[in-house]
Amino acid sequence: MSADSRKEKTLAGENFFRTLFRLLQTVKIHQSDHPMLLDCVKEFVGGVRSSGEEETLTLQVSRGQFYLQEEKLVSRAENQTFIQEMLNYFQQRSLPGLRFHQSVREASPGQIVAFARLLNQAERQEQPLIWLQEQLREEDCPWIEIVLEADPDPAPQPSERGEMARSAYSHALTSIQEVAGKLTSQQRAGVHKAKRMIQNMVDLLSEDDSVLFGMSTIRDYDDYTYTHSVNVAILSMCMGKRIGLSRISLERLGICGLFHDIGKVEVPHDLIIKPGKLTDDEYEHIKEHSINSVRQIVKLNATRDLKAKILLPPFEHHLKYDLSGYPQTNRKKPISLFGRILTITDIFDAMTSPRIYRPVAFSPDRVLAMMQEGAGTDFDPLLLKVFIQMLGVYPVGTLLLLDTGEMGLVAGAAEDGEVGRPRLVLLKEAGNGTYRKGMAVNLSERDPQTGIFRRNIAKSLHPSACGIQPADFLV
Repeated sequence: MSADSRKEKTLAGENFFRTLFRLLQTVKIHQSDHPMLLDCVKEFVGGVRSSGEEETLTLQVSRGQFYLQEEKLVSRAENQTFIQEMLNYFQQRSLPGLRFHQSVREASPGQIVAFARLLNQAERQEQPLIWLQEQLREEDCPWIEIVLEADPDPAPQPSERGEMARSAYSHALTSIQEVAGKLTSQQRAGVHKAKRMIQNMVDLLSEDDSVLFGMSTIRDYDDYTYTHSVNVAILSMCMGKRIGLSRISLERLGICGLFHDIGKVEVPHDLIIKPGKLTDDEYEHIKEHSINSVRQIVKLNATRDLKAKILLPPFEHHLKYDLSGYPQTNRKKPISLFGRILTITDIFDAMTSPRIYRPVAFSPDRVLAMMQEGAGTDFDPLLLKVFIQMLGVYPVGTLLLLDTGEMGLVAGAAEDGEVGRPRLVLLKEAGNGTYRKGMAVNLSERDPQTGIFRRNIAKSLHPSACGIQPADFLV
């Protein structure tokens, strides 16, 4: 299929989606014979007909995405709002999908209006899907059926998810580097690639956030600013998922995380990588990067609506919960939700990352303990509690030395909920200071004879101290 044909098909599918959305909204407020409602019915039938030579038009929901004829309906600025509304609409009715047959052209306007009213009424039923199936059978609507068959985009296997996560991380890293490079050389920089990578991560997040947690353990001593930005984006989206943010909000939060430090393009590189202590003047210059981020985001080639919604959190990410920190203003208004999330994820990733002025980073569990001391002053106490619960006592990627002499990386919380006894991937020495992946163990395992735990934690270490990149073993 040519690019023009594909674009034409995409637009036709999107137009049908709009007509269905309009029909379902209009039928709520008008009588069956109202001209406006009858116009919506006419447009709806025309939308099914525009599917071409195919005898059916299938609309399905999969992992927080709509699929038309098994092709993903791309979320764009112009359609984000109604796509999210329709996604909520389908989820409220436990509706996996609908298939429309070309015989819909033989249906009377009254039958189509009745169908739309049934869809709207299904939300109020105890078992909406079963109720809707029964009602459609009684109404005798052969031109419509509920899709219950296989998912059009089946969930990938763990190994596939790992590859997808690596690819998404790599492309997100490249996209922020490209944007920073263009801004540095005074070129116009767009956000399309970065936005698509964030959307891909949200797809992964909706299926399984463990692989993204694994990727967020990547630490790059020589390329800290960009890996830090991607890690903050990932941790922020994972946190957003925990507090129930919508897909669109997760995407915006991820973009905020990706661009929160973009203002550092205005800071001399020698200053960013200075090994010694900064002078007062140098530190003041570094502190300007929050305001610089706002200035650079304004320059981006993106819609006004998107830029307006991602400006504030990067500005706020070094403001503390009690409004101390920087940049200082006379504001009395609390920091935005996204700003409070970025403050937490930014500090966590920064403190667990080796820096040129701090070659050995703090272990993740120690950082969480230190951050807890700032609950209510530095950090929103409720959000910090969510963050700590999300990561666990020993966050993914923490290196643990065991009383058996073994060493392993935390891969996740214990499956049986045993606090402080996570699942590990053991590491075996491979010579020349390198390690290979060993077996997976659960620290909650006990000896069946004595009931004593097989392995206990002796101490935690930071992977960088042993030259270990956790993502190499976890994803």
